[in-house]
Amino acid sequence: MQDFIVTSQRRAELYHWFTALLSAPLTTDELQEFGGYDMHAFLNSLATLDPLRDAVEAFRHQAELILELAKPVQDLNSHYQRLFVEQALLDTSSYSQPDQESLFLMSILLHQHGTQLKDDDPLNVCNQLEMMASLALAATQAQSDEQLIGLLDQQRELANELMLTWLPELTEACANNDPFGFYRSATQLLLAVFSMDIHYLNNVAP
Repeated sequence: MQDFIVTSQRRAELYHWFTALLSAPLTTDELQEFGGYDMHAFLNSLATLDPLRDAVEAFRHQAELILELAKPVQDLNSHYQRLFVEQALLDTSSYSQPDQESLFLMSILLHQHGTQLKDDDPLNVCNQLEMMASLALAATQAQSDEQLIGLLDQQRELANELMLTWLPELTEACANNDPFGFYRSATQLLLAVFSMDIHYLNNVAP
């Protein structure tokens, strides 16, 4: 059980991190963290996993390039606005319409758990990422096997029925529309992490 708790906490940490990376433009302090020890240690820990190594190093390279710019925050934020505000790439309905049952599940989860985000739209990419983090943490505090399995089943449904329908297309859209490279590499890393996570949920988790 201790291994499950540690894994769930790590999974939640990753989903929280991606939520913070995509939900709003990065501030000066947040961007400067990419040049610090803690961020390098975090990325190094991910790079020890073979399926993530190339995506981690590509993201690290893009972050280093951003920090070398004369106006990194302004330049990066302009690309954020173009991708996620003007083109609305965080709206999952632009990729595929989820079935009503899955959409209802996400709405119920938002009502039960909520998020720290201003937008409570169940079709918002970041709300779904944040919900995965919340469910993973909730599973570590389950009071019974029945409750634990219920929380894992909710994660499986969220991953298989909702996130899997838009995440590859989001990654492709960022690859095609982000010549700057930061968000292209960020979503490619997210897809690599998610691919490992959905395998864990479907084949390894209780």
